[in-house]
Amino acid sequence: MGQQDRKETVGDIFRLIGAGRPKDGLKYFAPDCVQHNPYVKGGMDALFDSMAAASKEMEGQFPDPELKVRYVIEEGDFVAAYTQLLGAKSDPSKGGLRQVHLFRFKGDKIAEYWDVTQMIRPDMPNPANAF
Repeated sequence: MGQQDRKETVGDIFRLIGAGRPKDGLKYFAPDCVQHNPYVKGGMDALFDSMAAASKEMEGQFPDPELKVRYVIEEGDFVAAYTQLLGAKSDPSKGGLRQVHLFRFKGDKIAEYWDVTQMIRPDMPNPANAF
């Protein structure tokens, strides 16, 4: 798998998440993929379940969320992506999430996954530059 293929794979994962179909992205992960999110016990299936639950919980508060992939960087077996999830596309000042994702590939499958998340709120000291 070449560099562009890995970047495309990561981009496709986020397209599926944005379309409300995150579990369709499981095909890109090795069955024994290790995910390092400290808040979720289990593999990628458990992580996607927690994402779906969080999304459902926020539906009323954020009726028109928007996921944007800002950067995708590849080096060797690693691909990094910087994403922003606006809580409300119609009103970005409501805040959202800013995330960095790391994917380690082994062959054509993702073998490890890390994510780091920052919650962005309207009352932050520098909200204008949050996104």
